[in-house]
Amino acid sequence: MNNYEKFLQLHHQEKPLIIANAWNVKSAQLIEAQGYAAIATSSGAIADSLGYADGEKIPFSELLYVIGRIAACISIPLSVDLERGYTDDLNELNDHIQKLIDLGVAGINLEDAQGEDIYLKKLTSIKNYLAKNNQQLFINARTDVFLQKLESPLETTLKRAKLYADAGADGLFVTGVQERSLVQEITASATLPVNVVGVPKLGSIEALAESGVKRISMAVLLYKTIYGHLEKVVQAIQTEQSFTPLY
Repeated sequence: MNNYEKFLQLHHQEKPLIIANAWNVKSAQLIEAQGYAAIATSSGAIADSLGYADGEKIPFSELLYVIGRIAACISIPLSVDLERGYTDDLNELNDHIQKLIDLGVAGINLEDAQGEDIYLKKLTSIKNYLAKNNQQLFINARTDVFLQKLESPLETTLKRAKLYADAGADGLFVTGVQERSLVQEITASATLPVNVVGVPKLGSIEALAESGVKRISMAVLLYKTIYGHLEKVVQAIQTEQSFTPLY
């Protein structure tokens, strides 16, 4: 079984896939060492760690280098946060996809912040490219309806869920949803395995599992927690004029 097949299977097991989001080789290796079954990257974390703002501000070539180093240093499936694809040119998008596959990437997140029409063109182009070249890649369709505070968010999310499933997406990533009752309605209606970010308002892992969620991500939160702790340590050294906080 290759990493794509393992990754696909992880979305259809009884318990949800708990996936931690890495931003460099060391964070990925630590995650793997703790027994996680797969790793995802956080575009925001990678960009911030290199001094870029989130939102495709980092050049794709630099992102690709980081992905390549991570992929070369772990053995479990790796999924890449590809944001909006880092291009609106479909040929260039397919080239990006091929470069990720060549690195051994098992899946991607592709977000629909530009709207469902542009998104469907991108998704369809990728699926056609994969089929033409007999290649496999797990496509997690990220819908930002709640995050963007669009009108009728539940209805719009369910509409997009069907459109994306029909176009060949493998998973549905719903961002910005803050109520577990809404999550339950989405999982009950969607045919794709549903992914959410693990935030306190949505409850425990067990509660989300009972709500039908199949994948729980940490997004940029793990990165922010680590660097929040770092900030406290270096601040304490300065305040106390002591190296005790390092020990």
